[in-house]
Amino acid sequence: MIKIAMIGAGSVVFSKNLTGDILSYPEFKNATMTYMDVDADRLEVGGNLCRKVARSLGASPEIQTTLDRREALKGADFVINMVQIGGFDSTLVDFEIPRKYGLNFTIADTTGPGGLFRALRTFPMLSGLCSDMMELCPCATLLNYSNPMSMNMQTINRTSNIRSVGLCHSVQGTLDQLMRYIGEDPAKTTFLCAGINHMAFYLKLEKDGVDLYPRLFEAMERPEIYDTNRVRFELMRRLGYFVTESSEHNAEYSSYFIPRGREMIKKFEVPIDEYLYRCDGIVDEFERMKTFSRNEVPIDVHRSHEYGSTIIHSIVTGKPSVVYGNMVNNGAISNLPGTAITELPTLVDRNGLQFTTVGELPPELVGYMQPHITQHELFIRAAIEGRRDHVYQAAMYDPLTAATLSLDRIVEMCDELIAAHGDLLPPLDTKKTRVPTSGKQFGVVDPKDFRRSWDDTRSSQAKDFVMNWHVLGAFPSPKAGEVSLGQHTPFEDDFLKREDGTVDLKAAWQNNGNTLKWLPVTADNKGHVILDHHLGGLEWVVGYAYTEIDSIHPRDTVFTFGSDDGIRIWLNGRDVYSREIARGYKAGSDSVAVHLNSGTNRILFKIDNYQNGWGFGLEVPKANF
Repeated sequence: MIKIAMIGAGSVVFSKNLTGDILSYPEFKNATMTYMDVDADRLEVGGNLCRKVARSLGASPEIQTTLDRREALKGADFVINMVQIGGFDSTLVDFEIPRKYGLNFTIADTTGPGGLFRALRTFPMLSGLCSDMMELCPCATLLNYSNPMSMNMQTINRTSNIRSVGLCHSVQGTLDQLMRYIGEDPAKTTFLCAGINHMAFYLKLEKDGVDLYPRLFEAMERPEIYDTNRVRFELMRRLGYFVTESSEHNAEYSSYFIPRGREMIKKFEVPIDEYLYRCDGIVDEFERMKTFSRNEVPIDVHRSHEYGSTIIHSIVTGKPSVVYGNMVNNGAISNLPGTAITELPTLVDRNGLQFTTVGELPPELVGYMQPHITQHELFIRAAIEGRRDHVYQAAMYDPLTAATLSLDRIVEMCDELIAAHGDLLPPLDTKKTRVPTSGKQFGVVDPKDFRRSWDDTRSSQAKDFVMNWHVLGAFPSPKAGEVSLGQHTPFEDDFLKREDGTVDLKAAWQNNGNTLKWLPVTADNKGHVILDHHLGGLEWVVGYAYTEIDSIHPRDTVFTFGSDDGIRIWLNGRDVYSREIARGYKAGSDSVAVHLNSGTNRILFKIDNYQNGWGFGLEVPKANF
């Protein structure tokens, strides 16, 4: 039976999902699953969650946990890397030092100074992992999920001969999103996507031989669709093709958005510091997962969009599959460098992984990608040869950085980042060159200083609150001086019959001679919807609030909410929470673990009010991808 080693298994939600995917195949029910992390606490939680997954699936794998990477790798057939070196502390450094120079980011994990220094931090670990694999499991396949994908794959391929592929979910996730825009089933469409990770483009979108792009361009003109993906739709308008990764990512991959000032950032809804907010959510999520891992509550297993288990299954069984992988180009895209890491359709079978040949890309798409490919090459040479000047040059070719900083400021910023990250980086002064440094001296920083500043900023904001709602009410209680969540209304009777969570926002309801209609409302800057302002300061009544949230992928998350007074929640027609209580509103009073489907998720709140004011608020963590 095969052995699978997960390196960085302290990424507990991701390791849990991959474990569920793998054990869903009958052939792997008895596999050996070895989880490794340097953080004993996170490793324990990850291991316990994966044991829950196995029990839920009726599988009986041999599950091992270890702090020793070499022990995990011994005899492995497949190695999955999901390590992030430096964690949130180093990520804060990547954001806050460039911010001093006038650079702001959304994600900073793929390209630019943030992606560059994340790759440099990862280089010692990843090259060491490959060295250990060549000794301990030379025939294993390495599946890399860690960002920055292209630069990490350069590390793997330039420092070893390990069979490897880089995996991302942006191709399959974005396809589902595009088909929802035009009302088509992704399974019934034909598509071709090619480029580099996070900057691959859909070259073909067809159904039954008919081009779907004209319909997508038509859909873009509808504000409710354009507003969900402003940056990517604007790029499609200019380049003629839709790009794979999200608007928040692509906003920082070019010079067209963030460097153009606050008005442009607002116009395209560019979420500055988005990844820092997500990291906060990951920290909070881990604490919830820790509690869940230690109780007897069974775990729901939902198959993810990740390609990892499909690849393992095809290699082991020989059953062919096609995925989108990141590997060395080697001529698959004829007008990109052969040494570039590209993302293309990839055939998987018992022989391993093989790119399909795409040929030439349209030149306008090559122009979008080429500065980043140059960065990838300069990164790997900087890391292998120990050249600080290549770090400067990699930052110089980043479009966002080049549009914001002078050459002197770029060099100075890089020198400060190199000093700040200290021993986490490979040696960068091994080879002396004619390229001068800034001449300034910087010290290693204490990330705790950045963390305190960030926490102060975070506490004054409410990034994860759901802001846009429709509310309906108020429905008075049939009994004077009494009210409860059990009180049925004409609306609720209709809602329960539907079973799928849908709501007709154009419908009107009669109640005691009054016509009640759905009203659009916006939460205040603390995420609080004050129903007194919208439905009236009434007592002994119930009201409803409805919203929809979109998820590119199925995912488990936690709703955090508060209410004044009692609250019941339906998600996609399913009753997921109820609490009858008299209280004032406090954000985050309660929480419930939920599963979001891919696509539109429908949320209905029922609030009752005893006396005085009433209202509610909901926080939904952003997806960690």
